[in-house]
Amino acid sequence: MFSTVQLSLLVLLLVAGLVPGRLIAAGLDQRVAQLQKKYQQLHSLEFDFAQTTQNGGRLKQGSGNAVFYRPAVVGTATGAPGIMRWNYTVPTAQTIINDGTSLSIYTPEDKQLLVSPAQDMESDITYAIFTGTKNLLDEFAATSGDPRFTLNEPPAGCEALQLTPRKPHPQVKRVQLWVTGDLTIKRLLMEDHFGALTELTFTNVRFNTLRPGDLQQMQALRDLDLVPGTEIIRQ
Repeated sequence: MFSTVQLSLLVLLLVAGLVPGRLIAAGLDQRVAQLQKKYQQLHSLEFDFAQTTQNGGRLKQGSGNAVFYRPAVVGTATGAPGIMRWNYTVPTAQTIINDGTSLSIYTPEDKQLLVSPAQDMESDITYAIFTGTKNLLDEFAATSGDPRFTLNEPPAGCEALQLTPRKPHPQVKRVQLWVTGDLTIKRLLMEDHFGALTELTFTNVRFNTLRPGDLQQMQALRDLDLVPGTEIIRQ
């Protein structure tokens, strides 16, 4: 599972691209901008994911599915209000929802729903990038991928790019992405300052399969079927 800060840094799901060799920074920036534009113009994004975490030599596995949705696309500069939902199924069921106003983390096994404000962009970068309110290159410096920075065998037919926060971040040291030729992200590997690694592999990626402007869809993504006796904790 992710911490709240780690989850927020999945902003990287919306950016990638690699310009091989020693090219001028403007060329790399253009590639990154193309990918960001591709994701910002979507009204929905769905995928399945497999997660591997390595900490102190110990490996943990997880999996689930996720949905990013907004009712309309209003350009790439400001975007439109939207919602993201992560559904973990393994090893423990957990749902994480961000609707731009609040961040909700629901764990049925613990009978606990944690709700906190989603107004701090430092802890909510994923939502900000998806809605087009932040520029990736303002937040990260991009370099060619490091072939030694891997956890599992890299996905075939993909290019790699490493991203480093421009300003020191308390948890994240670096991130590496693997992308296809059409700028679809297939894998993400994140390292924190203690050497712990979190890897996400994305499959069954679907673009714009949900109907735009559907308020019922928005509500369905917000809904949680709370088990009786669930404690709601608001921060």
